[in-house]
Amino acid sequence: MVLHFTQQLHQALQEIEFIEHQEWIVHEPEEERTYHISDEILGKYGDCKWAIVDLLNQKYGSALGSQFNLALNGKFDLYNWINKNKQDEVAYFLNEAGSNCLNYSEFKAPYKFHLWLGEKGFIIGLEQKGKGFNAEAVHQQKIKENEGAAFEFFRECNSKIFFDDSVNAKIIYLQFLPHLF
Repeated sequence: MVLHFTQQLHQALQEIEFIEHQEWIVHEPEEERTYHISDEILGKYGDCKWAIVDLLNQKYGSALGSQFNLALNGKFDLYNWINKNKQDEVAYFLNEAGSNCLNYSEFKAPYKFHLWLGEKGFIIGLEQKGKGFNAEAVHQQKIKENEGAAFEFFRECNSKIFFDDSVNAKIIYLQFLPHLF
């Protein structure tokens, strides 16, 4: 099972041999995304996802074909999600978790993306403000209101998926360790 309800960030940081943390703010105000501000938020959201992918390719790109042993043509690419290339777990995580945040979070927008880089892998975090969600209940009960494919993807991917708080989650993490591929 790849959903880890007891995993903590500090444990994951040790596992990746943490070096550096970066973050990108998408929507800081505690107000719901509206028609009037949606274009700006969605633009920032897309830019942040591409910034993460570009940074990961810069840092780990040369290792993707060999060490990571992925059929990704040597790089992560958000278009792999559109093309249903599930081997690109970064693209799937960013798009599926992001889509859930845009549709189901209290303010209908991500607050920020986090990226922790390490010697042995990396962690991506997607944070929302406002009310959290019960990740354990969504998983166990396969709650229909989460109609996207995020939890289906989380159950099937090789990377670890974990939360800041599994019953009141505001941050969802993907821990990518190349030896799992």
